This record gives sequence, C-alpha cells and structure tokens, in this order.
Amino acid sequence: FRHDLRVRYVETDAQAVVYHSNYLVYCDAARVEWFRALAGGGTPWREERDYDVVLVHASLDFKSSARFDEPLTIWMRLEHVGSSSFTFVYRIERAGELLCAAKTVHVAINRQERTKRPLPEPFKQRLVAFDASGGSRSG
Repeated sequence: FRHDLRVRYVETDAQAVVYHSNYLVYCDAARVEWFRALAGGGTPWREERDYDVVLVHASLDFKSSARFDEPLTIWMRLEHVGSSSFTFVYRIERAGELLCAAKTVHVAINRQERTKRPLPEPFKQRLVAFDASGGSRSG
C-alpha cells in the first residue's frame, strides 16, 4: 500500500530536518489510510464491534533524514497475522531513497475488559485478502 505526503514545517526541528518521532506519525497516517481503504473508503474503526486493536510495539531504523517540504512515500504491507495480533512493515522513502524502515505490532483486546483476545476470524480474513490484493487504492 502506498501513501504519499509532504513534510510540514511543524514536523521539523530547528535545522528543518524531520524530528525522529514524526516517522511514527507518518506510519500512523499510512496505516489509517490502509484501514480506510479496507473499509471501502469509510472512516476506519467506525463499525460496531466488541474489540479494539492497540499498538504494542514499534521500531524504527533510520537511514537518512527528510527535510521540510519534501514529498515522501510510505510503503506498507501486512507482514504477519497471528491469533490475536498482526504486524505491519513500512518503508518511508524520498524519491525512491529509503529514509526509514519501521515495524508496528497490534493486538486485539476486549473493548470492555481491555484484555487480550483472539482476532475475529472474519477480520483476519479481510486483513489478509486486502493486503494480498495490494489494497484497493493508494492514499
């Protein structure tokens, strides 16, 4: 899945270089668009259900810096789906140059008890099928 964005001034430090924590924001922006596309263009996570999905792990591997006003492309894909979790991997690029590789792990929890639970089978199947199709669109 592909998501394009342009570095905003507020995302940079005094040297106009993207501040490191904003790469997680870029991953989040791509992930929201991935789920929006999965939902058929609607707002993600608006469906009624008895579970939530929470982020439990994030890792970033920096290669180079992005700067103010540069266009970036975030490539992401579903790397793994387990019984109660799933993992995304990301490539944040500028004109094809890898700037940052990232990974996030997400776990399903009961909405009321806030305890870990298995991913519902229909949701797992939608995740895998959507990723295998390359996503219905890029954001």
